[in-house]
Amino acid sequence: MGRGEPADHLERVTDRYLDLLRDALLGEHYLENEMRIEHLLDVVGGADLDLDKLADPARHDASRLRRLKRERRVGELAGDGAPRDRAGIPASAALGRVRLDHLRGCLEALRNDAVEGDLIESGTGRGGAAIFMRGFLEAHEIAGSRVWVVDRFDGRELPDGEDDVRFPPVLNSVREGFARFDLLDDRVKFLQGPPASELGHSSIDEVALLRVDSIDPEEVRAILEAIYERVSPGGFVVIDDYGSAGCQEAVEAFRADIGVQEPLERIDWSAAAWRRAATGRGPRQRGRVASGGAGANAIVDPTRVRDLSVVVVVHDMLREARRTLHSLSRSYQEGVEDLDYEVIVVENGSAPEQRLGEELVQSFGEEFCYIDLGEEALLSPAAAINRGIAASSAPNVALMIDGAHLLTPGVLRYGMLGLHAYRPAIVSAKQWYVGPGQQPQTVASGYDKGFEDRLLAAIEWPVDGYRLFEISHFIGDRDWFDGEWESNCIFVPRALLDQVGGMDESFDLPGGGFVNLDFFERMVGTPGVSLVTMLGEGSFHQVHGGTTTNAVEPHELISSYDDDYAELRGRRFHVPPQWTHYVGTLRAAARRTKPRRMKGFRHFSEAGGSRPTPMPQDLKTEFIDAFWRSGEWHRTPWLGRPTHRPPTDLLVYQELIDRIRPDWIVETRTGAGGRALFLASICDLVDGGQVLSIDGYPLAEPPAHLRITYLRGDPAAESTAARAREIVGERPQGIVILGGGDRGQVVRAFHNYAPFVPVGSYVIVEDTILEGNPVWPDFGSGPAAALRKIIGEGDFVAEPWAERFGLTFNAGGFLKRVR
Repeated sequence: MGRGEPADHLERVTDRYLDLLRDALLGEHYLENEMRIEHLLDVVGGADLDLDKLADPARHDASRLRRLKRERRVGELAGDGAPRDRAGIPASAALGRVRLDHLRGCLEALRNDAVEGDLIESGTGRGGAAIFMRGFLEAHEIAGSRVWVVDRFDGRELPDGEDDVRFPPVLNSVREGFARFDLLDDRVKFLQGPPASELGHSSIDEVALLRVDSIDPEEVRAILEAIYERVSPGGFVVIDDYGSAGCQEAVEAFRADIGVQEPLERIDWSAAAWRRAATGRGPRQRGRVASGGAGANAIVDPTRVRDLSVVVVVHDMLREARRTLHSLSRSYQEGVEDLDYEVIVVENGSAPEQRLGEELVQSFGEEFCYIDLGEEALLSPAAAINRGIAASSAPNVALMIDGAHLLTPGVLRYGMLGLHAYRPAIVSAKQWYVGPGQQPQTVASGYDKGFEDRLLAAIEWPVDGYRLFEISHFIGDRDWFDGEWESNCIFVPRALLDQVGGMDESFDLPGGGFVNLDFFERMVGTPGVSLVTMLGEGSFHQVHGGTTTNAVEPHELISSYDDDYAELRGRRFHVPPQWTHYVGTLRAAARRTKPRRMKGFRHFSEAGGSRPTPMPQDLKTEFIDAFWRSGEWHRTPWLGRPTHRPPTDLLVYQELIDRIRPDWIVETRTGAGGRALFLASICDLVDGGQVLSIDGYPLAEPPAHLRITYLRGDPAAESTAARAREIVGERPQGIVILGGGDRGQVVRAFHNYAPFVPVGSYVIVEDTILEGNPVWPDFGSGPAAALRKIIGEGDFVAEPWAERFGLTFNAGGFLKRVR
């Protein structure tokens, strides 16, 4: 095995150490133990103990593991309705991977440029960022620089009554954190007290990096005033809570007051930073900027060719565009580490108070650049899109004609994948409305920006961008598998734009009319080009008073657009024929589609003629999924009592009662009592049998019937089973119906009551359609998993005839004892 150069080997070892230090500070090595603790806390709160989740939480609680990983990546947030308090994360660094990696990049830049000075952490939490800074100095054997940790260390309440921080800074705890990593020495200095006062009176001469973590605007301003003049040329200032409105105002006021010209960069939704210009070199130049009117583009590196150019048009949407641009940033998009891309933001005639401005746009990253059309702006966005295309440099272009659309985190990754996998291709993201329905109707019913802000805060956007699906709806009546006629985020090869042109500027109505539809039609209609749709990714329209989508009565407006199209094209708009390819992953929150009858089903009906024909399995599955999602089974009553069952399963229950003529029917999970009342009514009709209904939760007014006996107790507990044996006898002629639950509950209940069932009779395991069979994939290990274990024991076999009605919630769960 060959060996690399010693210097390269040392650099790799150093990087490995810093990677391990970062991951340890974030608590990423033992997420499974956190999951176990969370599950045990759930049990304390009344949930059932699941031994599988304790033994192998990563396999049996995958959704919780995904959540923890996302929290580690994003960390605590501040501002715009995002949840501030993630200090409950039991890790030393609650700032998250994105900001910790940015801190590492700052330290690398200081090392490469030989910037002198100490490193300061003001507002330290549990000390993770400061520990990493000390570890970086140690790993690279950087002499001279010290790490200063500044905090009140008094556990004081946060401003505005935010007193729910579970891990307030404690001096000895932070010191123990340094010691745990063998990094506590005389190069780590602690200052306890009001940070601004302590820093102002400290012996610090030069500062290479200042990191401020506080949401108190007055404190942030005071810290900057106390220490900023000591920041070395080329040094960094990092504001962790810049996303908080008050903090942002304080920082901007400070920068304006002392004339800071260096550009401020958004690290993520919460944090921002700037680098003090080195003497004689002035502020860094970043990206492309066209200033004032049409302006000339100043290109830093005209020879650079990127992989992708994204063009976004904005008009009077400051609130919405902030989110849109963050959703295009590297701190949000996933799987783009090796993607060289740029985002060109074109301001198309916004009012002064709604203008984004160069500094805000560039703050989202070095990939972002800004063009303000000024007085050249037109009512239609077509020219603005074309201007962005002209300023772009990449062989692939993504166009967003409406900058009010948020994106999910995989859009750039899967957009590029689709372009390469099916070349020549265009790739589209499906369009959604944020909110409870179609925005033209919901706005008329009171949906507004405040409502939307609360929705976004409720899903903790942007911690997990895929949760946007939870608060959104497809635009129109389309879904994942319907044809398309436009997209607000469409990826196209530049060669195709060169061939057929960009947006047609003849579409000059306010908002552009059908200009985006016309563009889509021309792209898709190109011979040999494949249409690719991203599954599980989308663009989400925020409410902002747009020309069309937020019009209360859009039909007349859309009709005028259609007339305009007909006048320009000499024909009405129609969707071109499509053969769609797909890339992406349908996550649980995105698994929504309208009920559909696929064309292949008709062949089964035609093949049988007048003779009975088995129902296609796919049709059964869709029927079950559609009926479960409708919720109508909640309202299936028997004599006024909800049964919470599909009526077809109740029909099978009565058939089994008539066949077996049981002495006792033992059911678990009484619920509202409707199922017990139904079973008792059938016993009346066949003139025999009793019902024992077992549940640990008391029912306020259970239905009274002479054939029903209620037993209160955990069906899975042996003590409850013993009481049941006292009631029904040891070996009754019985039928057992096991209500849904997690795997352990159902298996234990089965072992308790299966002895009541003789050979030839039945145990029914309910709700086996959960766990994605085909509904509720995130349910966890439940009845379906229990069913597999029960059948594996060999005494019972599934009876397919009991599912002949097509609709059942007990798929595979009608079990006949055979021995």
